[in-house]
Amino acid sequence: MGTRLVARGLDLSQDDPAVWNLVRPDDVFDLHQRDVAAGSDAVYSNTFGANRVRLARFARETEVETIIRSAVSLAREAVGADRFVMGDIGPSAVEDARAYQEHAEILMDSGVDALILETHTVAQALLGLEHLRKLDPGVPILVSLHFWPEPTRESLKQFEDLGASVIGANCVLGVENSLEVCRNLHESTNLPLLIKPSGGLPNGPAESPETFAAAVARWLTMGVRLFGGCCGTDEAHIEAMRKALA
Repeated sequence: MGTRLVARGLDLSQDDPAVWNLVRPDDVFDLHQRDVAAGSDAVYSNTFGANRVRLARFARETEVETIIRSAVSLAREAVGADRFVMGDIGPSAVEDARAYQEHAEILMDSGVDALILETHTVAQALLGLEHLRKLDPGVPILVSLHFWPEPTRESLKQFEDLGASVIGANCVLGVENSLEVCRNLHESTNLPLLIKPSGGLPNGPAESPETFAAAVARWLTMGVRLFGGCCGTDEAHIEAMRKALA
């Protein structure tokens, strides 16, 4: 979502992507619609940085609830009744339990089908799960890290014990790197896996939708059950993976 909004004019030094739920809602809605048309079963709410810690940088901290509710509404309208909206939570407020919990509480009250802790480190994700456990969320919690330091069965059991329903990775650069991450996770946990690789960094080499599609069969054998694309991907990557899964 972030890189696609940047392509539409978002200046990250001046604004957070979540603010576009208010100032450019048509763009957010259009991207959700494109993903649904490409075959997505679920979309993430545009709320990665929608907490008062992050939004204070842009003098928007008093608009947290309005921004989050708008994000969920835009996603829900785009996906309809038969698909899912995942409430996206980034790590920028994880050191502030109240701000982190507020983010999650508003997402849940807005009607998301699950929470996704995205682009966290191991320590951030464990702390985030501790915060959420105190809320008794009542929806599945997915955990997506951008780096896994040689996961072991014992370390991954901590995530299970704290309530993670799915674990995985996002923003891993390249399909081949993501396959190595999935292989290591699959050997150490029985939880279903999520993978959401980057398609390439700005001004760097990009990985094609066809490359993503070609990896689907291998991801499946490694326990991956949720598929998506991070920075540098778009609806073409979604459509290619959807066709491969079919």
